[in-house]
Amino acid sequence: ENRPIHILVNNAGVMTPPDRQTTADGFELQFGSNHLGHFALVAQLLPLLRAGRARVTSQLSVSANENAINWDDLNWERSYQGRRAYSQSKIALGLFGLELDRRSRAAGWGIISNLAHPGIAPTSLLAARPEIGRATDTVGVRLIRALSRRGILVGTVETALLPALFAATSPDARGARMYGPSGLGHLSGAPAEQAVYSRLRDEDEARRVWRISENLTRTSFPAGEEARPGVDPTGSAVVD
Repeated sequence: ENRPIHILVNNAGVMTPPDRQTTADGFELQFGSNHLGHFALVAQLLPLLRAGRARVTSQLSVSANENAINWDDLNWERSYQGRRAYSQSKIALGLFGLELDRRSRAAGWGIISNLAHPGIAPTSLLAARPEIGRATDTVGVRLIRALSRRGILVGTVETALLPALFAATSPDARGARMYGPSGLGHLSGAPAEQAVYSRLRDEDEARRVWRISENLTRTSFPAGEEARPGVDPTGSAVVD
């Protein structure tokens, strides 16, 4: 419809398929779904995000504070490790979210980009997902459900959405910041600002993720007048 976009929450997520799978474009499923898809979406929506002076919130995970990006094998073709691949996808998304805010400020895009994470809650991420090869619920999600029912340490599905909602809509939420639950270990509780994970603070790595993501997705972010409403990131007119 070519209307301005005011809020975008990058929330699509796949977690730890038992065996390596790929997207339709051939990317490892978690890296493609959790990071590259969001990167390409924001690139293509940039004119409408600029028109709406949008706030873009990227939904991370506590896993973004674990492991590292597997630079030598981003698609996990040599040796697949589901948990590490999941961490990588969330670290990459976090680096992108912070770099988006820096580039917006430098180029005058008018977009505010920040990060959120839900803590731990009994969502469907670790539940039975036949479509990704998980026939039954994991032990992890069973434990999380039991703790959640008793109000011990972890949150609920309802509380898990609050940090992203705060980051995307609160007048107190700012760019280049991260918001998560305020309880013990940032696993549950009311949303609040918290320190950005150490793995997301390297600006050189953020620029590297950006360049690689542009190459892999064949998308790019225009600058200046090219990023005006009615023009897509490739320079073509947006069709209603």
